[in-house]
Amino acid sequence: MGYGNKRHNLHTFAARCLFGPRGVSPSLICATGLIGHQHPKPTYLLTQAHACAFLSFAPPSSLLFLLHPPPPTLLLTQSHRPPSPTSDHFVIMSEYYNEAENMTYTPEEWASMQQLEFDERGREWSRKFYLSYNIIVVAFFVAAVIAHFYTVQFKKTVRRATNEKTPLIPINNGAPRPVTFIAKVIRKTTSVLIYQPQGRYAESFGTMSIIAGYLGLNILYTFIHGGASSTQIFANRIGLISIVNMPILFLLGSKTGLLVDWTGWSHEGYIILHKHVGRVVCITAIAHVFAYCAVVPISTRVQVNNEAIVGLIATTCFGIILGTSLAPLRARLYEIFLYFHVWFIVLPLPFLFFHWVRTKPYVITCAVIFAWDRFTRFKNVHHVIGVSQNLSGDTVKLCMNTRTTFSEIHWTTGQYVYISITSLARFQYHPFTIASPPGADTLDLIIRARKGFSRSLFNNEGEHLVAVHGPYGNQHSFDGCRKVVLIAGGAGVSYTYPEAIEIVRSHEAINDIPPEIDFLWVVPDQSYASWADLDNEKYGVNFKLWVTKE
Repeated sequence: MGYGNKRHNLHTFAARCLFGPRGVSPSLICATGLIGHQHPKPTYLLTQAHACAFLSFAPPSSLLFLLHPPPPTLLLTQSHRPPSPTSDHFVIMSEYYNEAENMTYTPEEWASMQQLEFDERGREWSRKFYLSYNIIVVAFFVAAVIAHFYTVQFKKTVRRATNEKTPLIPINNGAPRPVTFIAKVIRKTTSVLIYQPQGRYAESFGTMSIIAGYLGLNILYTFIHGGASSTQIFANRIGLISIVNMPILFLLGSKTGLLVDWTGWSHEGYIILHKHVGRVVCITAIAHVFAYCAVVPISTRVQVNNEAIVGLIATTCFGIILGTSLAPLRARLYEIFLYFHVWFIVLPLPFLFFHWVRTKPYVITCAVIFAWDRFTRFKNVHHVIGVSQNLSGDTVKLCMNTRTTFSEIHWTTGQYVYISITSLARFQYHPFTIASPPGADTLDLIIRARKGFSRSLFNNEGEHLVAVHGPYGNQHSFDGCRKVVLIAGGAGVSYTYPEAIEIVRSHEAINDIPPEIDFLWVVPDQSYASWADLDNEKYGVNFKLWVTKE
């Protein structure tokens, strides 16, 4: 049979590819009746329906047609005479003709071209993703810095104006001046953002808004523009999201708080954001591996290249970090968590560097942040003699003489330090808030004894050689406030006690009227507060103790 009946021949060919040479039904032949094209060469137009039929016998590379249908100008050329409808042997169409380019390709060449086009589209999307994502992240931090400096400057301006207009002899019985409209707006906005609803895992509205926006941004980039159209695209997307968030993870995990002074965020706020960014990095990295396992055929999974091997090693490290970071394990095995958390976040960096070419800039950025953090910590270290004193309620007071070092330690209220006592625990640095007011002769820490380092310190009362790193953090400003209420429970007084004293001192230093301060401290028994000077008349603070066991 010649080429004149090529429509019937291709219909029969497609049907036999699905159901074999015998048993072709007329309904199936009608269902595949989508061919109708003339060309100088003996050609057939390849449609998606016919692709599903002939790919039963086509080489594996032809499966790209299912993901990327060919353009209308692509023609399937039969290099041999079409088979007879009654023949049991078929000649697979083995050439692809592009009418627009007037070129003919073999299946392997066409598959390679399709893969190159697929890779180019992926590179184009990744370039747009890198640019837009980094712009959004940088814009967020810049906005936080501007808001912090504006707030600080505004409070200084209000305080300066108030001081200049305040007479040396107070009038109106010392009543404070009226609050301006801008100050009311700032206070109202702040009160909404810092409000924390009830719940064990609930955070303030401001923190939850930032977390929700961050997670929503990453989910959007995962599925936008066909992110879920194929497993390979999904695997590439989440791999990009994992690596692009790593510098943010290192920045928020910095012990020295590289952005603390610029953003005004507390150490606790940094830890909360660090946790969520870390979860995104680890979960997307693990999902990236499983998604690629679904893409790669089972028969070829053992034939992995070096890029895949180093990627698996890095992902294993992320899995260890994610597992040891779970709250139950972290609470029971905090010391192990601390070691794993540091070493298994640094270990993946060299492996990720060789995993993919686009990971190198982000790995280098992470390495620079880590090196700068370590350099700053060791540069800002003080070796002092500390004396630990056990208090009631499994609490330790650690007093360190700040006058014995070559450079004295200066701090403000609300700041914290990292301490290391090699005689109790090597290579461990634990953060604690400074409990003594600025300018005191000793730097005091109030530590609740739990497990590990704090329990060892409680069991070894006496003198210790202490390495102090810091101080770090910002001082919270109460300028313009008429009344301040400070509430603390147990060792949490290490923040509120020096804050209350410093508020009064700072106002008295400039001959200003301090705000009314109510100080509430919840303690298990009266002896717990024996170390603190709670003289109301001396400091002008309304100290109140709430003893739970009496």
